[in-house]
Amino acid sequence: MKKVVVLFFLLLAPCSLSLMNAQQKRGKFNPEEFKAKLESFITNEAGFTSEEAQAFYPIYHEMKGKQRQLQRSINRLKRDAPGTDASDNEFAITIQKIKDLSLESAQLEVSYYKKLCNVVSPKKVYKAMCAEDIFHRRMLEEFERGKNSPEKGHRPK
Repeated sequence: MKKVVVLFFLLLAPCSLSLMNAQQKRGKFNPEEFKAKLESFITNEAGFTSEEAQAFYPIYHEMKGKQRQLQRSINRLKRDAPGTDASDNEFAITIQKIKDLSLESAQLEVSYYKKLCNVVSPKKVYKAMCAEDIFHRRMLEEFERGKNSPEKGHRPK
């Protein structure tokens, strides 16, 4: 009986090590790696020259940074919502603050896209916008594939 148990664990050990190794490959989110992949993808899809990329990305990243700050404020308002005993007026004020921040983000995007169209052609800015959407969609699909991988007991799509 002891031999069977030992044999079972010896057979199980390589499987568990390979699963641990697979998890380590995914690792934690690396913002610099993500940014580099995003820039590379957009540059290729939009057809930027190196000079255009050098002009485009500082403005683009500045816009995205400001939008992230606004989104954090929106998330904070949603997280710290008025209590259940709050009045409808308090909820209305919170909703208005959220909508004002959303509008500010949209206005910010409009002004920055005008700046971007001054440094590269509007056609390339449009291609960059579309490429960003495609990139994010693919990254989400890749994340979902990793999350629902067959070794975790899920069927592949």
